[in-house]
Amino acid sequence: MGVDARVDTPIKIMIDEKYIKDSPNTYEDWYNLEYTLIPCEGGKAILKRWSSLEFIIKKEEWKSRYLDKQLGLRLDNLVDFDIDHTRAKEFANKWIKNCSAIFGRDHNPTSHYLWKQKLAPKKFILPNDLGKYVEFAAHGQCLCEIRSTETHYTIAPASLHNKHPEHVRWEKYEGINEYQEDLNKVIRKIALATALSVLYAAKGQRDEYCTAIAGVLIKQTDWNDEEINNFIYEIAEVSNDDEAENRKNKGSSVRNSKRQFGMPKIAEILGCKIQSVGEIFNWIGVEDKSLVEVKQIADESIGEITEYGQDRYDIKVTGKLEGNSFEKIITVNGPTLMNQKLFYDAVVTQAQVWMPRMKVTQFEEIMRIKFESRVKSKEYVEEANEDLKFYKYFENYIKQEKLSPDRKELFNYQAPYYNQSTDVLEFNLGHFESYLQTQKINLIRVDLVMKMQKILKAKKVNGKYKEKSLVYWKIESPKIEETDIIEGEVVENKTEEGKNLLNDFEKNKA
Repeated sequence: MGVDARVDTPIKIMIDEKYIKDSPNTYEDWYNLEYTLIPCEGGKAILKRWSSLEFIIKKEEWKSRYLDKQLGLRLDNLVDFDIDHTRAKEFANKWIKNCSAIFGRDHNPTSHYLWKQKLAPKKFILPNDLGKYVEFAAHGQCLCEIRSTETHYTIAPASLHNKHPEHVRWEKYEGINEYQEDLNKVIRKIALATALSVLYAAKGQRDEYCTAIAGVLIKQTDWNDEEINNFIYEIAEVSNDDEAENRKNKGSSVRNSKRQFGMPKIAEILGCKIQSVGEIFNWIGVEDKSLVEVKQIADESIGEITEYGQDRYDIKVTGKLEGNSFEKIITVNGPTLMNQKLFYDAVVTQAQVWMPRMKVTQFEEIMRIKFESRVKSKEYVEEANEDLKFYKYFENYIKQEKLSPDRKELFNYQAPYYNQSTDVLEFNLGHFESYLQTQKINLIRVDLVMKMQKILKAKKVNGKYKEKSLVYWKIESPKIEETDIIEGEVVENKTEEGKNLLNDFEKNKA
């Protein structure tokens, strides 16, 4: 797998003056062409409601108030194909047949194609698990974008760009024309080709990679062999494949062979989720059908996931014995759900059911879908929740020690203290820790402190009692029962018992 390490570098735009004669470069030019302008700073509109159809700034107002602002051209009935990745420019140069308005800037030349048309806006962004392939690209995961309709604008030529001290400039202007063919299809084809080129497989995997691309296009589009052949060849060429000539007939050869890989093979080569591959092919309207067939087979053997308790899941599995189907329920933990081998072993061991074969990437995707749609058992075991168990240990500690209404007991004997007027419970961490050890619960101090903060919502206080230092933990508005509070005067032998408990703890530590 090769990461695209190329970055955009400043390139001087070479402009043929004959291409930009009479081009719009001022606010007056755009007003004369009857387009809507938005004043911008740093690439951002400075006025609210700019996307409202009622929004308008008169020419005189612009002259008096916004001469120093960027020209934001609102794209009401325009399409701006905004190109961020350098490879998208190569495909645009190959496949865009007619555009009479092109502009850019020194750091990103030939980056905007403008047409008189209207399309649904769309950003073509690589999924997160493919982000490593564009780590050094100037615009990250965004490859290109369709900007169109009154909800979008573009910084027009003659404006000073906000990222670099350079002006946006026309490279070609012969008016703004309409595209003669299916512009939406061409742009989306460029976006997909850019992604597949950026992700292009390393040597040794390139033939399978191209075969898999052909397989997806054959199965899930109406493209003919010639279009598929050309598409894959151009990708190979732009990706600097030294065997690009060998990819020229991939569409024809794959259609006539039994070797038709698909999205799972691409995901395997790229080390990503099948869903991510499906996402980029969806740019040309392809749905991820490759997983559907496998999921149907898997569903015959694997039922829904039921959450029975913390990190415990029941799954109904179906098998066959002597030609007859039978069902069993197995119980597994989270790591087993995520690991194909562990899960298959658990199914065979617990239920004697043979699982259908599938690739690891397919298994993980199917189990993710099932896990995200899991249900909670009516018999869910709350008591098995580790957080709840810790909370109950603390409750039992309070019930055993009782809450003193006198704060001196906390200071003298580390006995827990409850202030009824402020509804605050104060206690000594070491005293609670010694109780846990009597219950065979041994936690290292950092884990104990984390549980105190996250589960009990307790806070450490460096306080005082009668001008003497008193370090304690407090819980505001604790859930306690009246029987947990000592009534009347403190019983001496009770506090002595707490003192002895702490002494025993200190001896054990020693």
